[in-house]
Amino acid sequence: MKQKLLSKALMLMTIGLISIFLATKAEASVNDNINDQVARQKEVDNGGSGRYRAIVVSEKSLPDFTVYRPRNVQYAARREGPLPCLIWCNGACSGSSIGYERMLNEIASHGYVVVGIGSFEMVDSERDDGGSNEKMVVDAINWLVRQSNTRTSDYYKAINVNNIALSGHSCGGAQAIANCANARVKTLLIMNAGMGGMSMGGASPQTLNSLHCPIIYMTGGTGDVAYDNAKVDYGKVKKPVAWADLSNAGHGGTYWAQYGGEFGRIAIKWMDWHLKGYKQNARIFLKPDLTGFAREWSVKTRNFSSQDMDYDGPFEDMESLTDTVFDRKAADSVFDFGADISSLTVLTNKGKIFYNKEGEKQTLMPLLKEQGINSVRIRVLRSPSDKNYDWSYARVLANLAKNQDFNIMLDLHYSDHWGEYTMPEAWKDFEFDKVLSNVKTHTSVALRAVNSKDKLRWVQIGNETDNGMLWEAGRQMSDFAQIVNAAYDAVKSVSPETQTVIHVAECEDIKWLTDYFDALDANGGKWDAIGLSVHVPASKLQPYQLTDKVVENVKTLKERYGKPVLIVETGYYIDRQLEANQWLCDFLIKLMDVGAAGLYYWEPELIDDYNLGGWNPLTLKPSKVMDAFLGVRHSDGINDYINVPSDDEGECETTFYTPNGIRIQRPQRGLNIVHKKYTDHTRSYKIFVK
Repeated sequence: MKQKLLSKALMLMTIGLISIFLATKAEASVNDNINDQVARQKEVDNGGSGRYRAIVVSEKSLPDFTVYRPRNVQYAARREGPLPCLIWCNGACSGSSIGYERMLNEIASHGYVVVGIGSFEMVDSERDDGGSNEKMVVDAINWLVRQSNTRTSDYYKAINVNNIALSGHSCGGAQAIANCANARVKTLLIMNAGMGGMSMGGASPQTLNSLHCPIIYMTGGTGDVAYDNAKVDYGKVKKPVAWADLSNAGHGGTYWAQYGGEFGRIAIKWMDWHLKGYKQNARIFLKPDLTGFAREWSVKTRNFSSQDMDYDGPFEDMESLTDTVFDRKAADSVFDFGADISSLTVLTNKGKIFYNKEGEKQTLMPLLKEQGINSVRIRVLRSPSDKNYDWSYARVLANLAKNQDFNIMLDLHYSDHWGEYTMPEAWKDFEFDKVLSNVKTHTSVALRAVNSKDKLRWVQIGNETDNGMLWEAGRQMSDFAQIVNAAYDAVKSVSPETQTVIHVAECEDIKWLTDYFDALDANGGKWDAIGLSVHVPASKLQPYQLTDKVVENVKTLKERYGKPVLIVETGYYIDRQLEANQWLCDFLIKLMDVGAAGLYYWEPELIDDYNLGGWNPLTLKPSKVMDAFLGVRHSDGINDYINVPSDDEGECETTFYTPNGIRIQRPQRGLNIVHKKYTDHTRSYKIFVK
């Protein structure tokens, strides 16, 4: 009886808290449906704060649920690989997720597909709550599986149905636990909920015996009616478990706040760790390091392995052997050693600090120059809502770049949002001829604003235009070619020496690439260079297989079209420092060998919510991957020589060191480190003296 009363109290409290929120929530903005697959859609919190603009939709094939997703799911998947999914269960075992839409929408904007139980509601007054049950979680998973295998679906091969999180609030948390044995589930987030000694939502305390993956409980302090239940569960769970408590949140959490507030932030960090492999997030929970979070948070954990507890290991400064593998100075005039630094001003305004290798505070631009960067890429959106990434934003970055004598590539998206093909809001009602006229005007304005004729080497006409741009006007190749030509003419009228780039995400399929550029050529398209994206997580090939295939395709494209070919976006896993450095060194050497024009590392300065950058999230210094731009290759020496190699590279200055870095006059018995300094490069390796 006591358990039933507590269950009822949890439900009533949840309903009351959500009702308070619904009474004060502003009406969400409405957009045209993204495609015929969607019955209705809306935008919440301007699409969220993540990298991908999110929307909330009613899927025609899933009427009893609401889907929160990146607006362009395929674009996100091309960068990250198939996206993880989240199934959300509502408080009070309700049939409406509208009270949680700000948090769920925010999660989607960080590269997730979220399925919330309950039909889509445009506004609060549509709420018709028929309740829910735990079996609906299985219905949601089955729908995701079907969508991932349906060629005509937005989600086709773009979601990972074996990488799912279950989550829920209050009674919804119990519904999530009821499905914890599902093999597709890789983590659970139980919010303001816990079983304790009670049964509800299709689960009982014994259900947790079927748990096979990490779980986090999130509570709102002792005033949260679910606090004691979560405490009991935390003490009993046999799998890795965390308990994050926001002492002043109560049972209602922070779902009502913009972007889901503190609960949303913690949830994303947990999911990025367990579903995307962002190892830098482990210290948030295991140390715990709550820097930047509300001071009312407390976090504790149990049952994590010693390997998990080595959360700083991948990012700590490590000793390594080095070898200069190409003449960086000689390549400077023929190859762009580039970095996309589009987010720099946003990060600077948030107080982001950078350090050089010696641990001294330094601004990023000169630091990039020290690391061998000679070119930068800067994003330009048409009319972003927050003014970040418009032409005036780009002008500031371009001026900083000119001060370092960098070449500049402008990446003109012609959309209001990053990663979209859609027409900007200001042009959406224009006839095609007027669209072309505005493309010319916008291109000219952007180039004149940057005012870098002497350093403006490249201008991208569109971003990853595999499917055209400025939909619907530029979806067909014949119309797309006219848009390309309008931009091309504008570029040449402002800066005749600047070369235009057509950028596509496809980099592996040479038939697709040649069909695309043959069609663009056949339709009269004018362009000067080809840009490719190389996103390691999105490829089914191993990293070295991927780069070999890309290098082969670069050679083919260069010979077939007689135009420069560049890699305009790439990156490697930040938690694999040596591996990343060796991979990039190899890629650069092979690209230069086939005459590629350059490589741009995408946003190396990013640390938060990104694991392919070039900066160390622990030390805030350049990661070893960045040394590849200097032609320096790192090694741990495990597979290096046992005997001293013969000197066949001319005269050099040789010095010897112990494994601890102490200089010695001559090699001693055991392991030694040898440094050889030549006129134009250095080598380091290990020797073993018997």
